[in-house]
Amino acid sequence: MYKKIALKTLIVFILSNIVNTLVAQKTSIFGIVTNEKDELLTGASVYWKDRKNGTNTDIDGAFRLPARTKPDSLVVQYVGYNVVTIEVLPGEDSLWVVIQGITALQGVDITEQRFGNSVSTLDPRNIESINGRELRKAPCCNLSESFETNGTVDLAFPNAVTGVKEIQMLGLRGIYSQFLLENRPTLNGIATPFAFEMVPGSWLSGILLAKGASTVVNGYSGMTGQINADIVKPLTDKPLFVNLFTSTEGRGEANIHLNKVKNDKTANGLLLHGSFVKNKWDRNNDNFYDMPNRHQLNALYRHQYQGDKVCYQFNVQALTDQRLSGQIKPIEGQNRLFDVNQRNERIEAWGKFGFEGLGGKPYQQLGNMASTSWHRTDANYGHNIWKASQQSVYWQTLYQSIIGTTDHKYVIAPSIQYDDIKEAVNESNLDRKEFVPGVMGEYTFNRPNLKLGIPDITVVAGARLDWNSRFQRWLFTPRASVKYNFTTETVARLSAGKGYRSPNLIAENVSLLASNKALIFAPNMGMESAWNYGVNFTHNFKLGGKKGSVSLDLYETDFQNQIVVDVDQTPLAINFYETKGNRSFSKVAMVMVQYNFFKGFEAKISAKYQDVRTTYSDGALRWVPLTPRFRGLVTLDYTTPNKKWLMNVRTQLVGHQRLPNNTQVPHEFTHDFPTQSPVYSLWNTQVTYVFSSKMEIYMGGENLTNFQQHHAILAYDQPESPYFNGSQLWAPMGGNIIYLGVRWNR
Repeated sequence: MYKKIALKTLIVFILSNIVNTLVAQKTSIFGIVTNEKDELLTGASVYWKDRKNGTNTDIDGAFRLPARTKPDSLVVQYVGYNVVTIEVLPGEDSLWVVIQGITALQGVDITEQRFGNSVSTLDPRNIESINGRELRKAPCCNLSESFETNGTVDLAFPNAVTGVKEIQMLGLRGIYSQFLLENRPTLNGIATPFAFEMVPGSWLSGILLAKGASTVVNGYSGMTGQINADIVKPLTDKPLFVNLFTSTEGRGEANIHLNKVKNDKTANGLLLHGSFVKNKWDRNNDNFYDMPNRHQLNALYRHQYQGDKVCYQFNVQALTDQRLSGQIKPIEGQNRLFDVNQRNERIEAWGKFGFEGLGGKPYQQLGNMASTSWHRTDANYGHNIWKASQQSVYWQTLYQSIIGTTDHKYVIAPSIQYDDIKEAVNESNLDRKEFVPGVMGEYTFNRPNLKLGIPDITVVAGARLDWNSRFQRWLFTPRASVKYNFTTETVARLSAGKGYRSPNLIAENVSLLASNKALIFAPNMGMESAWNYGVNFTHNFKLGGKKGSVSLDLYETDFQNQIVVDVDQTPLAINFYETKGNRSFSKVAMVMVQYNFFKGFEAKISAKYQDVRTTYSDGALRWVPLTPRFRGLVTLDYTTPNKKWLMNVRTQLVGHQRLPNNTQVPHEFTHDFPTQSPVYSLWNTQVTYVFSSKMEIYMGGENLTNFQQHHAILAYDQPESPYFNGSQLWAPMGGNIIYLGVRWNR
């Protein structure tokens, strides 16, 4: 009932603002400000000569001011350009102002330092940005390791045998977040368990974390948000970049970027990555490798054109990845080794093509993106064999324009997603095809505030309609968000929206194959669906002349239907079934505080509490296993005045986690396994020395206190036992690691 009332209130609010604005247009003047190259100028000052009314242009170079009943002069001012004064006659309601005669400016040194993590006070959505400076604080050899200094996304290791890494966001597994590569959905389906390890860290220029119910532009998935990774562009990347890395875990890595800029609009790039891990670590003496030996070769070719009106890019990526782990040597009476061999091969091509200023109107844009991919995995986990291949096609066309003024924007985008998956687990055939055509529409309203110089209220309301051939049903996905700026540095946001998810049960739970348990699937399971509600408050401040920021998040994900992976019911099987309306939710409260204590030294503290529970087949509402009740992160950064030394120290606090029910397992296998994990902390550090703008060397250590989970595999000495299980991992298995790397560019 309350959800319906809230939705009706939001609709009335939007409609009333539209009516009020349409009425206001009769007494207002609208304009666009560009330079002589027709480039839109954001933040230009526009005011009447008597200065009684004024504003700034928005991100589209647009402005609106109250009209005058008599001839008057309008002044346009922009840093670096001559001031322009325009005579405006009564009745004129639209202007295109072109500023010419750029003036030379004396160089200015910018000394204020940006935080590596930041939350915008202007974006209507709650988006946390991780920039390149933040990524340099840790080795981040791939995307999965790029969140070590971030408190929003957590890295988990769900299995002690496979070495597969998994993220968690807003208390839920990463499968409930949508992954985007340069704003394009990818690496889904059978690629899910390895996706974040297939994007090398040196390729990243930044990461955007959209929390909660995000935009409907990219599809109906993403119940807890979106993770959008941005890759370096050939036009802006270094002509030659080399990154070499090695560590005491037997890891080696080489990354090479080759870029050729033909002119100021066209460039080609080739990104190369090669890595390996070779060791025989068994620090807990259970006769199983603590981590897989692996190697990966990965290459990406990029062609980019960035014109004044037209832009496009074309990309091709190919990779091969193999991981070997499992039992080290056989024991007496054992028929065969419990070995794990995982091999993935992938080829993907994608492109984008966009127009700006359609029909001579700078606010009209048309964009197209398309991709096709082929992925194959061939793996065995002891006696379990998983073979799968996937062919996927994605296409989207996006049109953006305005209604009257740039205070009213809209986006319309049809799309198609097609996946053809051939999959087999042992003797079970799981082949399927999924065809999803859909269309979305999204409306954005901005209410200008002349005193603030920015819109103080922004409302984004969108919905999409998709047809899913796999489940033979229409999917309606509404989402909305509201932002209110108290000041330019203080903002509050509300968001609500629905999401759906098409499950890929084997790929999403591949770590559970490293056991002797039977897999039992309930018949006719459908799609997962959930509502997400969120509140965010962000405030940027200055204290003692030093800048700081605080951000508070409250989010709830409420499932209408969720597929439960039940490892409690019996130790001999894993049961998959639906909640079918029974309670299942995630509630998260999170705070992040950053402060620059003195020049070069800053600190960041983040903490969150997670209440994640679901209803199991016995009707009991229980905490989801292996999900910490709370997490904390403290990072300290210092840069010397000469910018030669960069130092980072970070500690992560991990709270209690419920472990799966082992009461039915013989005590001889479980006496070293508690019912819940203890609280523990992990300490990491890195020091970087900058020789010049072309070269730097970095060295660091992970898990400096050598904390590790010593007992990780049930029945490790009886790998053919039905109780053998390596999926109760709650802490790292490897000990401390020392690493060394170098970055060089030309």
